Amino acid sequence: MAVRVRLRIKKSEREILTTALVNTGFESDEPQLIIPLRLAEALGLTSGRASIEEFSVAGGGAVSGYRLEEPVEIELALEDRPPVAMRVPVTVLPRETEAIISDRLASELGIVVLDPWRGFWCLRDELGSKERPSAPAEEW
Repeated sequence: MAVRVRLRIKKSEREILTTALVNTGFESDEPQLIIPLRLAEALGLTSGRASIEEFSVAGGGAVSGYRLEEPVEIELALEDRPPVAMRVPVTVLPRETEAIISDRLASELGIVVLDPWRGFWCLRDELGSKERPSAPAEEW
Protein backbone atom coordinates (compact mmCIF):
# COMPACT_ATOMS: atom_id res chain seq x y z
CA MET A 1 0.00 0.00 0.00
CA ALA A 2 1.03 3.65 -0.35
CA VAL A 3 -0.29 6.93 1.01
CA ARG A 4 -3.09 8.39 -1.07
CA VAL A 5 -5.26 11.32 -0.09
CA ARG A 6 -8.60 12.64 -1.31
CA LEU A 7 -8.02 15.68 -3.50
CA ARG A 8 -10.54 18.02 -5.08
CA ILE A 9 -9.21 19.63 -8.27
CA LYS A 10 -10.99 22.72 -9.62
CA LYS A 11 -10.64 24.63 -12.85
CA SER A 12 -13.28 27.20 -13.83
CA GLU A 13 -16.68 25.57 -13.29
CA ARG A 14 -15.32 22.02 -13.37
CA GLU A 15 -14.42 20.12 -10.25
CA ILE A 16 -13.35 16.52 -9.66
CA LEU A 17 -12.82 14.68 -6.40
CA THR A 18 -10.20 11.97 -6.80
CA THR A 19 -7.28 10.40 -4.96
CA ALA A 20 -3.66 11.43 -5.31
CA LEU A 21 -0.54 9.45 -4.51
CA VAL A 22 1.75 11.21 -2.03
CA ASN A 23 5.14 10.55 -3.60
CA THR A 24 7.98 11.75 -1.37
CA GLY A 25 10.40 10.50 -4.03
CA PHE A 26 8.98 13.07 -6.48
CA GLU A 27 11.28 15.90 -5.50
CA SER A 28 10.44 19.39 -6.72
CA ASP A 29 11.43 22.95 -5.91
CA GLU A 30 7.80 24.08 -6.09
CA PRO A 31 4.50 22.41 -5.22
CA GLN A 32 3.55 20.27 -8.23
CA LEU A 33 0.66 18.04 -9.16
CA ILE A 34 0.93 15.42 -11.89
CA ILE A 35 -2.33 14.30 -13.48
CA PRO A 36 -3.16 11.72 -16.15
CA LEU A 37 -4.42 12.82 -19.57
CA ARG A 38 -7.95 11.49 -18.95
CA LEU A 39 -8.26 13.55 -15.77
CA ALA A 40 -6.98 16.63 -17.61
CA GLU A 41 -9.60 16.05 -20.30
CA ALA A 42 -12.37 15.65 -17.71
CA LEU A 43 -11.33 18.98 -16.16
CA GLY A 44 -11.16 20.70 -19.55
CA LEU A 45 -7.44 21.40 -19.21
CA THR A 46 -6.26 20.08 -22.57
CA SER A 47 -7.11 23.19 -24.57
CA GLY A 48 -4.94 25.59 -22.55
CA ARG A 49 -1.40 26.67 -23.27
CA ALA A 50 1.33 24.31 -22.11
CA SER A 51 5.04 23.67 -22.40
CA ILE A 52 6.97 20.40 -22.50
CA GLU A 53 8.70 19.41 -19.27
CA GLU A 54 11.12 16.53 -18.71
CA PHE A 55 10.99 14.40 -15.54
CA SER A 56 13.65 12.00 -14.31
CA VAL A 57 12.20 8.67 -13.20
CA ALA A 58 13.51 5.72 -11.23
CA GLY A 59 16.08 3.66 -13.07
CA GLY A 60 17.64 6.67 -14.81
CA GLY A 61 14.91 7.18 -17.39
CA ALA A 62 13.00 10.30 -18.35
CA VAL A 63 9.42 11.10 -19.36
CA SER A 64 7.92 14.18 -20.99
CA GLY A 65 4.84 15.94 -19.71
CA TYR A 66 2.74 18.94 -20.62
CA ARG A 67 3.15 21.72 -18.05
CA LEU A 68 0.01 23.87 -18.04
CA GLU A 69 0.65 27.61 -17.93
CA GLU A 70 -2.26 28.31 -15.58
CA PRO A 71 -2.30 26.71 -12.13
CA VAL A 72 -5.40 24.96 -10.79
CA GLU A 73 -7.03 25.15 -7.39
CA ILE A 74 -6.78 22.05 -5.25
CA GLU A 75 -8.23 21.11 -1.89
CA LEU A 76 -7.10 18.35 0.41
CA ALA A 77 -10.57 16.95 1.08
CA LEU A 78 -11.02 16.10 4.74
CA GLU A 79 -14.24 14.86 6.35
CA ASP A 80 -13.49 16.10 9.85
CA ARG A 81 -12.13 19.61 9.24
CA PRO A 82 -12.12 22.36 6.62
CA PRO A 83 -10.20 21.54 3.43
CA VAL A 84 -6.63 22.71 2.94
CA ALA A 85 -6.66 24.68 -0.33
CA MET A 86 -4.06 26.23 -2.63
CA ARG A 87 -3.29 26.95 -6.28
CA VAL A 88 -0.65 24.72 -7.87
CA PRO A 89 1.10 24.13 -11.19
CA VAL A 90 -0.07 21.03 -13.04
CA THR A 91 1.75 18.76 -15.43
CA VAL A 92 -0.13 16.22 -17.55
CA LEU A 93 1.64 12.89 -18.07
CA PRO A 94 -0.22 10.98 -20.81
CA ARG A 95 0.82 7.49 -19.61
CA GLU A 96 0.15 8.13 -15.92
CA THR A 97 -2.91 6.48 -14.37
CA GLU A 98 -3.36 8.51 -11.18
CA ALA A 99 -2.74 11.96 -9.74
CA ILE A 100 0.62 12.38 -7.97
CA ILE A 101 1.59 14.93 -5.32
CA SER A 102 5.23 16.08 -5.17
CA ASP A 103 7.20 16.21 -1.93
CA ARG A 104 6.95 20.00 -1.89
CA LEU A 105 3.17 19.96 -2.42
CA ALA A 106 2.76 17.40 0.37
CA SER A 107 4.80 19.68 2.62
CA GLU A 108 2.74 22.78 1.69
CA LEU A 109 -0.50 20.88 2.39
CA GLY A 110 0.88 19.78 5.77
CA ILE A 111 0.82 16.05 4.93
CA VAL A 112 3.06 13.87 7.10
CA VAL A 113 3.61 10.26 6.01
CA LEU A 114 3.58 8.10 9.14
CA ASP A 115 3.79 4.63 7.61
CA PRO A 116 4.21 4.41 3.84
CA TRP A 117 3.80 0.64 3.67
CA ARG A 118 0.58 0.52 5.70
CA GLY A 119 -0.65 3.80 4.21
CA PHE A 120 -1.03 5.93 7.34
CA TRP A 121 -0.63 9.69 7.35
CA CYS A 122 -1.71 12.78 9.27
CA LEU A 123 -1.53 16.54 9.05
CA ARG A 124 1.40 18.30 10.67
CA ASP A 125 -0.75 19.69 13.49
CA GLU A 126 -2.10 16.17 14.22
CA LEU A 127 1.27 14.52 14.88
CA GLY A 128 0.97 12.17 17.85
CA SER A 129 -2.80 12.50 18.06
CA LYS A 130 -4.24 11.13 14.80
CA GLU A 131 -3.52 8.54 12.11
CA ARG A 132 -5.44 8.77 8.86
CA PRO A 133 -5.73 5.75 6.57
CA SER A 134 -4.81 5.96 2.91
CA ALA A 135 -7.66 6.50 0.45
CA PRO A 136 -8.24 3.70 -2.07
CA ALA A 137 -6.53 4.25 -5.42
CA GLU A 138 -8.59 5.70 -8.26
CA GLU A 139 -7.21 5.14 -11.73
CA TRP A 140 -7.93 7.38 -14.67
